[in-house]
Amino acid sequence: MSARLPTFTVFANSLLPHEVSYLKSVNQFKDAENIGILDLIFHNTHHPEQTLPFKTSIDKRKYSNLKNWITDKLSANDVDKFYDWLLEIDRKIMSDTIAPKEEDQIIRLIRGFKKPHYYFVRFYEIIRNYRFYLLIRFRHHYNRIVDKFLIDYQPLYDKCTGINRQLHEATIDIVNQYSMNNTESARWEEWLKAVFYDESLDGLNRYLAIVRLTLIHFNYREYDKLDTLYDDLDNMLQKGEFYSQRILLNYYSNRVMLHSRRNELEKAAYYGYLSIRQPSGDYLHYVNNLCAVLLRQDKNSRALKLMQDVFPQMRNTKSHHNRVGFVSFYIRALNKNKRNREAADFAETFLNGYKDQIFEFRWHTFFTSYFQSLLALEKYSRLLHIARRYKLMEREKEYSLRAVYIPTLTWYFAVAMYKELEINYNEMVKMVVEPAQPLLGDAHKCRLMSAMAKELNMHVPELFLTNGNLGNAAFSFIEIFG
Repeated sequence: MSARLPTFTVFANSLLPHEVSYLKSVNQFKDAENIGILDLIFHNTHHPEQTLPFKTSIDKRKYSNLKNWITDKLSANDVDKFYDWLLEIDRKIMSDTIAPKEEDQIIRLIRGFKKPHYYFVRFYEIIRNYRFYLLIRFRHHYNRIVDKFLIDYQPLYDKCTGINRQLHEATIDIVNQYSMNNTESARWEEWLKAVFYDESLDGLNRYLAIVRLTLIHFNYREYDKLDTLYDDLDNMLQKGEFYSQRILLNYYSNRVMLHSRRNELEKAAYYGYLSIRQPSGDYLHYVNNLCAVLLRQDKNSRALKLMQDVFPQMRNTKSHHNRVGFVSFYIRALNKNKRNREAADFAETFLNGYKDQIFEFRWHTFFTSYFQSLLALEKYSRLLHIARRYKLMEREKEYSLRAVYIPTLTWYFAVAMYKELEINYNEMVKMVVEPAQPLLGDAHKCRLMSAMAKELNMHVPELFLTNGNLGNAAFSFIEIFG
């Protein structure tokens, strides 16, 4: 990499693959060197492990001009920046401080309106506020233009707001199924698909629809149904639809979950690294997801280094959900790097300081990591004490209704009881087998349980085999996870 182009190289490497695909689709360059630079950026963003240097023989001014062109093109198409502009315009309308050139910009947007913006609903509402502003000032010429727009697009506004209300209803069903398994969300599938593919609608409703479709198919383990949806979404994103870095990073994170569930760990890691290429409000959450994949790949030192690098952000985050999730995976990363005592001490300290937040957000994930430390240290009695003190087995029964449930804590608890001679071998086997039986149809959960069985082999080798299966012939579960 040339030391003469450090600024441009850092800038180019910060771009996301879909951003560069969009730029290639809209550029009208005639200059071969500009085209070559853009092609090289495309290669580097799509192959981060095989990046090539930029040519120092090209005039530096071309790099500078290209950087400005890229920034302007992406900014002009960024739905979140447009939303920020809308909010500022609305503030100025409501406070009577809007400038003439800003009014001209509003009128140009109205006159050039062809397809609903991503934030069409908010745009329509701000134009409605603008009409009040014009009426009281007897600005009849602009008011006629604004009034016609509001009349023409009132049906679309009503349709979009109605769909948004239905999306809220669908979200309640989907989330309740995910968290409590007490609803059926499949009834929303076809309607959500229709919303996603309806190009007459605003982009926000369409993107919200595919996010909810993703959760539905995760709930029902219908991962193959997401292939066509995500291929179509990918093509839209490459063309610049729904564009903002926030949305792209969210899309990459969703692909991490999809490929992880299908055990496509290389693809999951690829998208995981893309999801953290730029800072975002969910950065810690995306780091957690990536580290979970790296740990499954046994890239333990890499996962721990990544978490250590972002540790200051964990301390400063306002999101208890992200903090508890991060700490849980950090403890797990310490365990995987054979630093179990450090992991247990850290977990103990965090539990003492953030008990309420742990039980409000991701308690199951936290105690899974904590108990992994205690088991590795053979502190079976301590594990039992913690589990009973916080009534974790009672909580586990309720948690078992969730779509993501696997019996991690139950297995750890059963092993600890057996090692402390509180139950016999057959009672332990029963505690292990019963919660696993309903999950055997889920390949992803079987893989996770198999990994857990390998981990527990050192504690109870007569039950948990080194290949990740259970070895109790009396219950005929010798190869239930294979």
